[in-house]
Amino acid sequence: MLENILNIMQQTDFDFRKYTNPNDKLSYLFSEWVPYYRMKYAICKAINPHSILEVGVRYGYSAITFLSASQNATYLGIDNDTNTYGGTQGAIEWAKKITKNSNATFLIANTQEMESLPGEHYDLIHIDGQQDGDGTFHDLELALQKAKWILVDGYFWSQENMISSTYFLNKYKQFIEYAIIIPSYAGDLLIKTKESAKNIRFSRKTDTDQTIREEYDQIYFLQDCGGYNSFKKYQGRQVTDERLLAALYLASPAHNKSILDIGCGRGELCYALAQLGANVTGIDYSSSAISIAEKTFHDAIKKDKLKFICIDFLQFNFDKKFDRIIATDFIEHIEKSRYDLVLRKVAGLLKPGGLFILHTSPNVLNFEAPYQEKRAIARSIGSYLPKNPRTYYEDIMHINEQSPDSIKKNLEKHFPYSIVWVATAPDIVGSLGRVFLMNETINARSIFAIASDSMIEHSRILNQLIQNPLDTNKLAAKISCGSYPANVAPHEHFSVEITIDNLSDERWVSLPPNPVHLAYHWLDEKREIIVFDGMRTVIRYPLLPGEKRTFSIDVIAPPRDGNNILQVTLVQEGCFWFEKFVRDLPVFLKIKTKRDK
Repeated sequence: MLENILNIMQQTDFDFRKYTNPNDKLSYLFSEWVPYYRMKYAICKAINPHSILEVGVRYGYSAITFLSASQNATYLGIDNDTNTYGGTQGAIEWAKKITKNSNATFLIANTQEMESLPGEHYDLIHIDGQQDGDGTFHDLELALQKAKWILVDGYFWSQENMISSTYFLNKYKQFIEYAIIIPSYAGDLLIKTKESAKNIRFSRKTDTDQTIREEYDQIYFLQDCGGYNSFKKYQGRQVTDERLLAALYLASPAHNKSILDIGCGRGELCYALAQLGANVTGIDYSSSAISIAEKTFHDAIKKDKLKFICIDFLQFNFDKKFDRIIATDFIEHIEKSRYDLVLRKVAGLLKPGGLFILHTSPNVLNFEAPYQEKRAIARSIGSYLPKNPRTYYEDIMHINEQSPDSIKKNLEKHFPYSIVWVATAPDIVGSLGRVFLMNETINARSIFAIASDSMIEHSRILNQLIQNPLDTNKLAAKISCGSYPANVAPHEHFSVEITIDNLSDERWVSLPPNPVHLAYHWLDEKREIIVFDGMRTVIRYPLLPGEKRTFSIDVIAPPRDGNNILQVTLVQEGCFWFEKFVRDLPVFLKIKTKRDK
């Protein structure tokens, strides 16, 4: 397409000056504009549209250019006929005059006040209206649903215009086949939309969780829903997303503990909970979510330990109660009229002393006064932040966003005890660990909460989310090694399988402020240190007192040839190496490094 446009541009002798208004105050720029309009001519010629809509007509120079390139096309020009944003009041009459021999009509209106462009669909929509960032973004949203091709005029006119167009491309990328930036006089952005753009859904205040149900498809869960990259990388076998890890730590899964995950999505949290011994039920009304979960985990864990149900939570009759009920990123997706019903049912399904563990994002305070101040600052330096910074899916699915206060207020209706705190990833402790200032609370994106019918100890909840210094007087551990290579190349990355027994009275986990990691040292044959601080391997799920677990640790071979000794051990960062207090650590492995192994 681009080569075709450039070839036409080089060959055409189209000169828009034949159609210019003699009273146009910008006539001194006409000679500079000749290649500018030739590029528009070339773009239109290459596209060959049968129908054209233009936002921002002025004297109609683009209109006559397009109609000269595609003489059989129908044209609709929309202009608010004012002197704002580069317009000239009354100029539209000249546009009508120079296009009178074409199939052209004009509408005096302000597209900024429209929720939809007139007509059904157009081969080409030209955006040249209110170029102040917000105006361009709004017109692009209107055009996306009704255009095969969108041409943005003046992509380089201003930072605001360029950045807002780029935000648009990112937000709606799934509906865009490709986009071409052509660095002509003012820059042209040419967008080719997908057929699916015709059915795009924009945010509607009246949406319910039932009307948006179809939006929860495979694309959403595998390309947008939080943690999707980690899910694909580890096939759901590891949880690395902070919000899910926080829920896992707070749930303290153990053998025979029953856990319900509401809005379980792809199921990776359910799998992790079941893997650590709990009996887990995941429920989600999205058939796509449950299909992914069942396909991924159907043979991973015994069915009596992990099961998935595809149904609306409020419609299912449970035959038992649960020790833990989890709802991560769920409540913002349910309509406000059903929110209270969900909390009431959760309270009724918990066993005495059970915990309801909740996470929601974003904190609705993020979008209020402070964000508007940031927008004003961006505007003052010629930059741009979108009026609505939500992603496409957040825009259409988040129909019940909350603040910390609203979460607390609603939980108190159904639970005698609750704790609510805010944090920003990767931090999961946030205001649970210290008092937040108001601006910190407003800017924190995540809201966490714990609720129960029994007293909740703040210190106990906090300790689930941190790793404090261990008691060295009670420290005890055993490491045994499985498979590992006898020969490696210098600098080679390889793994060693080890099994760790936590023989102490405290759990070990890789959480701040003093995470416990698996680590190693390298010695040469004379027992002299080659590498002391080896790579760390994360203990992502807490290793509980008395628990034995197998890990695969990541190792980098030393940079030299020779007979080496790998010392496998553990370290509590900022505190100590385990061998200082634990007998029989580190474990010694003889591994030879040789360039031609």
